[in-house]
Amino acid sequence: MVLDNLDRVQLTLDYMEQNLKTEIQVRELSRMAGYSEVYYSELFKKATGMPLGQYLTRRKLAHAICEIAAGRRMLETALEYGFDTYAGFYRAFCREYGCSPAAYLKDHTPVRPYRIHLKQEEKIMLSKKAIRGILTHWGMEQETVGEIYYGGSGRSSENDFQVGEEYVLKTSALAGGLQRHIEISQALKESDIHVSEPIPAKDGKLLVRDGEVYSILCRRMKGNCPDSRKLFAQGDEETAYRFGEITGKLHLALSRLEPDICPENHLYDSVRTQAFREIQNQTGLRLPASFEREYAQNFGELYEKLPKQVIHRNMNLSSIFVEEGRMTGVTDFELSEYGIRLFDPCYAATGILTENFEDRKGCISGWLPLYRKILKGYDDVVHLTQEERKAVPYVVFSIQLICTAYFSGKEKYKDLAEINGCILTRLMEYKEELCLEE
Repeated sequence: MVLDNLDRVQLTLDYMEQNLKTEIQVRELSRMAGYSEVYYSELFKKATGMPLGQYLTRRKLAHAICEIAAGRRMLETALEYGFDTYAGFYRAFCREYGCSPAAYLKDHTPVRPYRIHLKQEEKIMLSKKAIRGILTHWGMEQETVGEIYYGGSGRSSENDFQVGEEYVLKTSALAGGLQRHIEISQALKESDIHVSEPIPAKDGKLLVRDGEVYSILCRRMKGNCPDSRKLFAQGDEETAYRFGEITGKLHLALSRLEPDICPENHLYDSVRTQAFREIQNQTGLRLPASFEREYAQNFGELYEKLPKQVIHRNMNLSSIFVEEGRMTGVTDFELSEYGIRLFDPCYAATGILTENFEDRKGCISGWLPLYRKILKGYDDVVHLTQEERKAVPYVVFSIQLICTAYFSGKEKYKDLAEINGCILTRLMEYKEELCLEE
């Protein structure tokens, strides 16, 4: 099986989590990942947002303080987690948490450390009290805190919170995605694309750590997100075109960034070696063998010829802001990757279909004009290559395959797995209509 970079780092994260009380060497982790020690260490830092040694120490401390809070003796626990002396544990804890273990336990009730999964957005259970505790880093603990809802699906954001009228708090169990948002938003400040700019905390840092939660506070962008359901119901081709257009403008700005700012997305390999297998094992969906053969042959021949760059990777209408009738801004760069640029406009189009899908005659045919306008708006800005135009249907299929496989592995999203699987089978019937005119 072909594994991409994040898969290989994930293998080592899982191994570390299961062996925190043993001595772990970078040599064995790099060998497990199949890379040299130097390259693995660089890749690890890019994926998690911190050096390997610091990550490992933090996970040991997080588990240790949780056990101590449950009644275990400090010295015994410190030694079990590989600290030579209690003094060594004490110093490491103070360095990472900014206070002594006793002081931390006085003000906090440690919980089991969040599971780290690089390719999944796991919900961090934060109470309003905990959020206000985080906001003390910016002196905004008195502000009102509310949920953020996605206009099309009606689902609330799991890791983002509205703070007052002007700010958004982004939280995560890992620093990597938030650091990526910081770096990309700062790099785009001089472009024509407005971004949600992170605000320094009282100590001057943009990325804040509070216990096991990482956070950034961003100024809320002016305007509002387009309503996916309204767009679909009205067949609003003009807004669809502008959606594709701003995706293209964003790509022109992102194309100037160095690839190593993000992990790399190996779309074709991920679908061929993972998505097809997971769909077969976890769902009742049975795809024709001829479809998989055609996908492997035709997309395989095109894939390496497709232009690659830094992409948004989660291009939804909920990430776009409209002000005075113009799409002016983009937010949410936590999932950004280096991959084929065609992914973003195709994802933008399929996201609208997913949020409005009904398995009835006319649903796909009603969506197709919006799909074409998004691709047209994008093409008018970046100018698709001949290979990209041929690859569009296979990128659309890839997105549906990945979404179906991903959601099928998460119990709370079984409904989305079913919807995406149904969309996939319906789109297979419309392959010719997905093709772009030369």
